[in-house]
Amino acid sequence: MCPHCGKNAPVIHRGLAAYCTACGRERLPFAGKSVSLAGKPSRVGGAVAGVLGWLVLLGGTALALLLGLLAAGLFPGSIAGLAIGLPIGFLAVTLGVLLLVSGRKLARSGVKASRSAQTQAIFSIASHRRRPLTAQEVGAALDLPTEEADALLTELAKERPDEVGVEIGDRGEILYTFPAISGQTGVRFPQPSLRIDARDGAADPAAARIGEEFEDEDVGVSRASPRRQQLR
Repeated sequence: MCPHCGKNAPVIHRGLAAYCTACGRERLPFAGKSVSLAGKPSRVGGAVAGVLGWLVLLGGTALALLLGLLAAGLFPGSIAGLAIGLPIGFLAVTLGVLLLVSGRKLARSGVKASRSAQTQAIFSIASHRRRPLTAQEVGAALDLPTEEADALLTELAKERPDEVGVEIGDRGEILYTFPAISGQTGVRFPQPSLRIDARDGAADPAAARIGEEFEDEDVGVSRASPRRQQLR
């Protein structure tokens, strides 16, 4: 828990310092899950495994072909080339494919861990601020480009429609609401329309006369206002 806002929010590292993603106050570097580091080891390991997989696959295949041709040239008419090239090629293909598959799995797990930390941070921010959020706010809090933050929020709204909603603000901006969080209903109340009441006649005589005429028309009373009686 953050000692400042009391939220179970991940931290984000900026340089050597760590900050709470909910309130933005400084925290201990390893006080909680880090949005900056979550999934990064798996993604780096996946990238390394992928590079090694391609090197083993291409290099091993080329080596098997080279040794097979060399053996076939030294022992023409024999199966020495196949006996040497096929095992090496099979081993290279097997190891290369295994490295590529494991690298992709590691990369996917890293992306999943990073997204989980970002999602937790977004809900912590919404719980702390208790109002709809914009992509700019989330991007600034998580050190993400606005476009990436908007894509993340949109994906959350599609996956969790009961927890994340989308609406248009008064200035045309896109707002992301969190109805499940106390204090956010996700409902936009319209502005009250202009209404003329005859009871306001003491403050505005003209409005009172108009209100009186409208009231007479509503109830079906064929009575003219005092102004009309004077004109008659």
